[in-house]
Amino acid sequence: MALPPWPVHCFLLIMAVICAAATLRPHPPTVVIDPSLVERTQAVPEIASYEPAPLPTGAEFQLVAAEQPAPPLSSLGEPYDIVVRLSRGDTPGDVLDEIGIADDDRVAVIAALEQLLKKRRLASGEKLRLSLQPSADADDCPLLLSLQVRPEPEREYVITRQDDGSYDGDVTIYKVQPRIVRVATRRIGSLLASGVRAGAPADALREFIRALSYDVDFERELRSGAPFALLLEEGVTSDGLVARPGRLLAGELELAKRTVTVIAFTPQHGARQFYTPDGNSVVRAFLRTPMDASHISSPFGRRRHPILGYSRMHEGVDFAAPKGTPILAAGRGTVVRAGYYGGYGLYVELRHTASISTAYGHMSRLGRGIRPGVPVHQGQVIGYVGATGLATGPHLHYEFHRRGRAVNPLTQRASLRQHLVGRDMTRFAALVRQYRAQLRTAPLIGAAFR
Repeated sequence: MALPPWPVHCFLLIMAVICAAATLRPHPPTVVIDPSLVERTQAVPEIASYEPAPLPTGAEFQLVAAEQPAPPLSSLGEPYDIVVRLSRGDTPGDVLDEIGIADDDRVAVIAALEQLLKKRRLASGEKLRLSLQPSADADDCPLLLSLQVRPEPEREYVITRQDDGSYDGDVTIYKVQPRIVRVATRRIGSLLASGVRAGAPADALREFIRALSYDVDFERELRSGAPFALLLEEGVTSDGLVARPGRLLAGELELAKRTVTVIAFTPQHGARQFYTPDGNSVVRAFLRTPMDASHISSPFGRRRHPILGYSRMHEGVDFAAPKGTPILAAGRGTVVRAGYYGGYGLYVELRHTASISTAYGHMSRLGRGIRPGVPVHQGQVIGYVGATGLATGPHLHYEFHRRGRAVNPLTQRASLRQHLVGRDMTRFAALVRQYRAQLRTAPLIGAAFR
């Protein structure tokens, strides 16, 4: 039999060696899994073998609850502030209801506010400053964090939400200190209107005009553009709000040929009034003009009447002025007539002495309490400019009667009533130096027209 070729012999030899090696290699021991062991291993996480710690009770529970972190604010939006002005007839409760504050919160806030106000009602136009926090849910009511209202510059009421959801009220009182300021401007129109535009209080301006009225002829001496200045003492809160409008300390008016200065002073045994820098009282028996007149529209004397059309004696002086301009009593006296009087329209007559009286015609209305028999003091408002009776426009017809005969009011001058002496004059002279310097250096308020 023929032998196989040599490659085949080599292959068979190699396979025999591999089989022999496999037979001689040690085998690992057979692992037998015990079923009971498997069951015990799977039973370890059973609940029966786990006992949780007991829940805290009583004081322990309160301590744990207090140490819990505050709930997240993600359910509330960012706080924001709004300012709401009370309309006529509105109350703070109406405002809170309109912006959607929850009923319980609204009732609590109004109760706290009323307790602070003590039956005082907030006026229309009063501003409420509200701090609100919206809910993440647009349908929910916003949360009122605080309400602030300041009906007086020196007193502010604040209602604040507490941690427990209640509302508490508090009052902040601001200290008021005096501050000296000035107003410097020019006459454009009337002195009163010019000063108010520049920031001066109307009452201080009226006092200034009244002090000037004893000596200044507003028609002949006061020109348009005339500079004037007022020195005022106002009360200011610690945070800068004006609590009391400025009280007139001194005033200065530049006329065409002279400068008139008036200084407020209270003598040791007298009342506060105005003096010239040399210590003479500005008060005369009668005012030169009974109002801050823009100009004389018709002088004293014979003229052609603008309505009747014929010439006759004009027994007074007509001062043209806007309707509603206050008319002042030229001197101390008693009301003799107050009402409609023929062509004079609404008319007031004052008796000052047995021989002197003054009359005022064409008024739009009478001053408060003006009626026959009532005493009036010099400078008191007895009526307001109008165009009643035979008048072509708003003006004051002013007459001055001496022993029953009409005379030119602008020519009636009286001597000064009082002159300061002694210690009063010494104190006054020091005050004059101070006020004159402050009329040029004190802080300016309002707008200055140069």
